[in-house]
Amino acid sequence: MKERCAALPYLRLIGYDREWKGISPSSAGSGARSLYLKATTDYTIDPEQRVWAAFGTSTHNKLSLYSYNVLSEETLTDGQMQGIADLLEEDENQEGYFNLWDFKNWGSYKAALALGITTLVEEETVLDEDGKPRILKSGKNKGKVKTKQKRTIVQDDSKADLRSEELQLNRYRIFYEESGFPISKMLIQVMVRDGGLYIAKNRGIEKNKYIIPIRRIPNSEVLSFYQVLSAKMEKAFKYGYSKKCDLWESMNGQKCERFCEVKDSCQLMSKSNNERWGLI
Repeated sequence: MKERCAALPYLRLIGYDREWKGISPSSAGSGARSLYLKATTDYTIDPEQRVWAAFGTSTHNKLSLYSYNVLSEETLTDGQMQGIADLLEEDENQEGYFNLWDFKNWGSYKAALALGITTLVEEETVLDEDGKPRILKSGKNKGKVKTKQKRTIVQDDSKADLRSEELQLNRYRIFYEESGFPISKMLIQVMVRDGGLYIAKNRGIEKNKYIIPIRRIPNSEVLSFYQVLSAKMEKAFKYGYSKKCDLWESMNGQKCERFCEVKDSCQLMSKSNNERWGLI
């Protein structure tokens, strides 16, 4: 490159990745292969792709400055795992209990998935003033009925995609409750990066900020998930190999094609183990 692509402070910020110290609550949603390759191989990052991650980091740091009389960015450990929770504050409506918060800086696509919002697009017949279908009088579709797209926004809480957030916050909850802080609510506060723009509204996202409650999952289910993931990582370090990410971990293949920073190493692992690279 003839010139540097960004200012040095920005490059230093986005170029920092935490040293591997084992599975953490935020590991939920990342496949064992992805985690293993990030811990053991050199990889490059695209400064363009980490812009919003940099904003998210800055937002967390600023919110921490205004967290009075609460536990903010607290490091938690129980001998099995370590993690850093965003915020624990007293429940104003239930004395002796606490609310556990996590801040997310998402685009409208991810926000819509988390809220269970989908957009249905249908072709609707255009009617004239007498209520009869209009007929196209020119062009390649001459003689055909004129139609227009009708977009319907549908929200179904049962279809909300929150699995990784549920696992993450419930793991923090277990940390805190074992330390004597009973949790009454778990919530994520979503700041929508493209909130207010046309594309966001087209996806059913009308606000710039959303509060999304997180359901309580049985401790056994949460701990089992992380134990299985930890066992996969131990096996990966032992044999130098891990299975490919599944559909959930790879975001139905979108992560493999667009977001995975160890994609090249993943392809090499597949090639050296005589397996077809890509989705299972």
